[in-house]
Amino acid sequence: MMELEVELRRKNQLTWPEPLARAMGVSEGARLKIVYEEATGEARVRPIRVSYAGVLRGTYGASEEEIRAYLVAERRSWGE
Repeated sequence: MMELEVELRRKNQLTWPEPLARAMGVSEGARLKIVYEEATGEARVRPIRVSYAGVLRGTYGASEEEIRAYLVAERRSWGE
């Protein structure tokens, strides 16, 4: 867990600390979603992905052969 302080400036702007930006994998121009929980007064921030490419890597197998085997088995199950 990382806890950092920032200062809210004019026009409600703040500077995102570099260690946090690195840890979140964001850089200048990144879009962030902020969810404010009224009951607790806490805000959660997460990056908005521009692309989901590679997110499921390894889900259907670690190699091309494993992926092909998965697809063959899956397609065979359609006929059952």
